[in-house]
Amino acid sequence: MGALALIFIMDVVLTSLCMYVATKFSFVRAELKPLLGIVFLVALVSLIPSIGWILGLILFVYLLTRVADANLVDCIWVVAFTKLVTVAALFVLGGILV
Repeated sequence: MGALALIFIMDVVLTSLCMYVATKFSFVRAELKPLLGIVFLVALVSLIPSIGWILGLILFVYLLTRVADANLVDCIWVVAFTKLVTVAALFVLGGILV
């Protein structure tokens, strides 16, 4: 259980940092603290079996549009970029740690 909690925390922090960088390169403006809250909530919702991943993506975009007061299309691009970079970073970290 301890290893799963560590992976969960690492995913939340890494995703938040990737999202923070993505917001700096886009028209979406948000601070790191609200992004950590968004990513934590999305990660918890994504743990729901079968439908959690789609609910998580919808919640991700919705909360980002509310917090950043940004355009829906810009938020979708930020979420897509964040997910791609996070998956790539976890693959690299997984290869290094194994």
